Amino acid sequence: MTASSTPTALLLATDLSARTDRALARALQLARQWNARLVVATVLPDAATTGITGGLLSSAPAVDDGQARQLAERRLQRLLEGDADDLQVELRIGHGHVGRALLQLAAQEDCGLIITGIARDSLFEQPTLGSTVMWLTRHSRLPVLIVHDRVRGPYRHLSVACDFSDSAAQAAGCALELFDVPLQLSLVHALDAPGSLLPGGDRDTLQEQSASAARTQAQAFLAQLRPRLGQAHVHAVIEPGEPARILADHARSAGTELVIVATHGRGALFDLLIGSVARRIVETLETDTLLVRDPRSLAVAAGNDD
Repeated sequence: MTASSTPTALLLATDLSARTDRALARALQLARQWNARLVVATVLPDAATTGITGGLLSSAPAVDDGQARQLAERRLQRLLEGDADDLQVELRIGHGHVGRALLQLAAQEDCGLIITGIARDSLFEQPTLGSTVMWLTRHSRLPVLIVHDRVRGPYRHLSVACDFSDSAAQAAGCALELFDVPLQLSLVHALDAPGSLLPGGDRDTLQEQSASAARTQAQAFLAQLRPRLGQAHVHAVIEPGEPARILADHARSAGTELVIVATHGRGALFDLLIGSVARRIVETLETDTLLVRDPRSLAVAAGNDD
């Protein structure tokens, strides 16, 4: 991997609580792997938001910028405990809408990846991080890495949530550029259930035809990625059923360390990721997840900023 293919700066979006220590540990590992700056970003609500959500945040003391920075710096030092002396780590504090503030900080610091975890803190985060992550998938030009697991080294066992779209291929390519050649790569595809109202024999025939077509698509998809895969062990998982369950089950059974998901595509996985089930995947999947936005969809999102 060439130095130009990896980010020179990473943005860790965090509330600086101990609950986000896994995301911090992964951010430190990647910063070392890529020799990159680590920008630790936390966001304070603006006055208007505080007024609206005051009933929900009644336990959170009012703080000014100076107090917030002092508190954030103390929290960061406790979390680092001298583990980042060899790295350039910088603290940045944003204000207002969490997603917009994070993207603004990422742009200002020229970051190439946003890293976060799933946690809530009454002082540093008023919307749930789940909703912020989903907002980022619609608006961020940068890939978003959601950390769930402890760091055991660089990512080597990857799974791609695959609907065989160009978006999925772009997401897989992005992951390979970031994390280099894996030891194992799985394509996980959830088959639709054609002919569910037909008699058993006809239904089985249609399902086998669907599976055969998917296997052909998987071969073509892998052919696109093959020049980047080196000696990686590659296989396709093609099963009928609900995409989130198939993805989660395979991740557990195969020892997947990172799931790659395109946030613009076609088919069941795309429908899943733009629907209400998306938050449950983000919050419950036990495996680290890289959400990669298809650049072609950014113009659409620009007209639907919310």
